[in-house]
Amino acid sequence: NLLFHGLRNMSNSWFNFRLTFAIAISLTLGTFALADDSNEKPGDATANAPAPMAAASAAAPAQQAPKPKFPPFDAVLKEAKTHDGLLKLYEKDGRLYAEIPPNQMNQDFIVLISIAKGIGQRPLLGGMSWGFGDDWLGQFRQVGDQIHVIRRNVGFAADPGSPEEQAVKLAYTDSVLFSLPIATKAPSGAPIVELTPIFMSDLPQISMVLQGFAFAQNRSSWASIKSYPDNVELQVAATYASGGMANFDSVADSRGVTINVHYSISKLPKTGYKPRLADDRIGYFLTVIKDYSKKGTMDRFVRYINRWDLQKADPASEISPPKKPIVFWMEKTIPYKYRKPIYDGILEWNRAFEKAGFVNAIEVRQQPDNATWDPEDINYNTFRWITSSAGFAMGPSRANPTTGEILDAVIIFDADFLQFWKEEYETFTPEGIAAITGGPLDLATYEAQRRIRGEAHHSMGFHQCELCSGISHQFALGAAVMASRKSSPGDLGKLIGQGLKDVTMHEVGHTLGLRHNFKASRFMTLEDINNSEKTKLTGNTASVMDYTPVNLAPKGQPQGDYYSQTVGPYDIWAIEFGYKPVPGGSPDAEKEHLNKIAARSGEPGLAFSTDEDTRGIDPDPTSNRFDLGNDAVAYAKRQAQLVAEAWPDVIEQSTKEGEGYQQARRAFGILLATHGRAMHFASRYIGGVELSRSHKGDKDAKPPFTVIDADKQREALKIIEEQVFSDKPFLFPPELYNYLAPSRWSHWG
Repeated sequence: NLLFHGLRNMSNSWFNFRLTFAIAISLTLGTFALADDSNEKPGDATANAPAPMAAASAAAPAQQAPKPKFPPFDAVLKEAKTHDGLLKLYEKDGRLYAEIPPNQMNQDFIVLISIAKGIGQRPLLGGMSWGFGDDWLGQFRQVGDQIHVIRRNVGFAADPGSPEEQAVKLAYTDSVLFSLPIATKAPSGAPIVELTPIFMSDLPQISMVLQGFAFAQNRSSWASIKSYPDNVELQVAATYASGGMANFDSVADSRGVTINVHYSISKLPKTGYKPRLADDRIGYFLTVIKDYSKKGTMDRFVRYINRWDLQKADPASEISPPKKPIVFWMEKTIPYKYRKPIYDGILEWNRAFEKAGFVNAIEVRQQPDNATWDPEDINYNTFRWITSSAGFAMGPSRANPTTGEILDAVIIFDADFLQFWKEEYETFTPEGIAAITGGPLDLATYEAQRRIRGEAHHSMGFHQCELCSGISHQFALGAAVMASRKSSPGDLGKLIGQGLKDVTMHEVGHTLGLRHNFKASRFMTLEDINNSEKTKLTGNTASVMDYTPVNLAPKGQPQGDYYSQTVGPYDIWAIEFGYKPVPGGSPDAEKEHLNKIAARSGEPGLAFSTDEDTRGIDPDPTSNRFDLGNDAVAYAKRQAQLVAEAWPDVIEQSTKEGEGYQQARRAFGILLATHGRAMHFASRYIGGVELSRSHKGDKDAKPPFTVIDADKQREALKIIEEQVFSDKPFLFPPELYNYLAPSRWSHWG
């Protein structure tokens, strides 16, 4: 049949005929073999199977081995460079692979992101922590032949094994950021995945702040790959591309902007750390978790303070060295002349820790010139000196987002904050005035601004430190006043040295977990602030966590320290609350012990008020940035006198022979700003309401709200009438205006 149809349908090709004939004969012979039953025996296992096909079936395994599920290790990673450590890494042809053994699956890693090399534009500055207050916990999870990279949702919790825990799992989910195919298996059998898609991407979402730019993978590369026993340090030279429409003075060509992003990945340490509950009377940064197992309260939030795991080497001793001190490394980039005030400022905090039971809690070490470790490495707490022309300092720390344990800290000083004032305050705008007085003064403008920024950005603003931008102004004021008095260069050097130590103490305080306290400057009278015998024990203010202005006494009056040179009583109290070991036992006993410490809130110098209490719209005139003394009217009068003394000589003393008059304009602007800011502090008394965080039962505590005394309001209104709604303070010679020259250069920068 087959032969017949084949012959009928085939062409006359002799080859096709022979092929068809051979197939037909083979099939026919096979049919005859199937029909031959003469040799069949009862019970023969092969009786029902055709012999040729059985033989073929038996031979099949030997002819075709099963295909491996994954490519062989050598086929993927032969001659790859290996990095042994927490994760075994393989580097080959610009790609990075990681071996993930079973004991690393479903385990928490903390991921810290930093800008190792920036572009001179905030917030993309070298040394900056990224995602401040939002540190990541990640995991690897195997799902079939894929490895999922998870960012854990740690904001919600319940007791393990409870029904509430099951409810939480149903209500809240982790985030799957990447699904990585298993590239091969290691000789040990552990899966190996390629990490390149994770880090060669806009993982930190830099494009959200660098508008109009997108991550360019084909122009990005690995800057550094290091794996240690406890951590992995990766640095990506991440290039962001745009159409070139943006224009940055600090960038050669905006079509390609390269930012070195540093990733520090480590396992969470297991040290027996015990979280400590926060108290709203004392200002610490917080780790906050919503606990659905919390009973007996309408408030489900659990708030832990952020602090280091500091434990006594000798728990039985009243004062003891720590088992492991907090070590700060001073980066080798710090100029020699500034190292001593920075060194002294860091160590000054040991005074506070001694009151909490620790001696030498903090150590300072100098980074060797030949050191090769990265300042972003989680194993090093660094004091960094950078040059980005941004005039700022900051002291962020990174904490375990489930307990508040601080794991890493970096203090950054931008070199230009010491010189920034020379180029600022040439012109004033409404936005500039708002910036130095706490933001919008009316609720409608404030709410509109908040909507534009978004809630997340708004909250992050409460954690940003703007001290150095104000200190630049204070240095400028000091220089202008000293010039008018023909002071020696040594006096200006002393002012800068004291200011540098004060700023160092402030930023170190942030790395210890402390927030701003804008009531601290009201601790003493102006007379006491200029009594060095008193301030050498307490500082000029109750806390270095305030924004403190330069202390300049008018002519003929005693001059004390320009800035605080030690920590204040609030600082000592706050460190005691956060770090003093408390008796063991039940959580209630610990809470009672800490409450006894916090109940001192009504004592002089221990009042606390922070960023969200000190906006332009807030009513408390006792909470300000860059005010000084316990009486804003007295301070306004002193500043007005200081400015009046300096104005007549501002042209002569701020301009040297042969120079242009640009510095005269800046000095004049600084004096005008100083006068205006002081009057702003006094004006806040009018209709003001003083706030208190003290709890019921605190000794000498004030009520939550106290309306400012009417006589003080009238006194404030009187000085505003005299110094603002009057031309008398500004009756300097009209010719003065003819010398307020602007800069005449016209070029980049």
